[in-house]
Amino acid sequence: MESTLVFSKVLLQEIELLEKIPPLQALARDAVIKREWNDYELLLQSISEIGSRFEVLETEREAIFKTLQMEEGPESFYAWAAKLPKDEKEEISGLYRKLKMITLHIRIANNTLTEYIREARSAVSGLLDRAYPDRRGKMYSRKGIEREADMRSVMVNRSF
Repeated sequence: MESTLVFSKVLLQEIELLEKIPPLQALARDAVIKREWNDYELLLQSISEIGSRFEVLETEREAIFKTLQMEEGPESFYAWAAKLPKDEKEEISGLYRKLKMITLHIRIANNTLTEYIREARSAVSGLLDRAYPDRRGKMYSRKGIEREADMRSVMVNRSF
């Protein structure tokens, strides 16, 4: 009973933490569209910090669930939750579903933004290949080692 209460509190903490990410993702998307790269990097850092705190909570939740599994046998979450009293089962299952939905929402938004950035980077790279055919997609470090182009250092005039 005590472990179940602690488990639901950790789920709630995870949900509260993850609910902070979608607004930051929206700001990051806007920063990319407006080409505010410093703002974008600060937002990514904030999201990363939330991710680090989430990892700690996730490790704690997994440890608590393993303890609960040892008490009642190894089962999936929903098989374990089905054995709980109705009120506890509904509360914990609801929290778990909410956690999974928020996680899915965050993952989809992240994949969408990543794909947008990848396409923009590809377009800029193609433009630079046409403008500078000698470079042929190759960039070199200060030490002369070939590396991938860092698009932060490229400035393009938007008034073509």
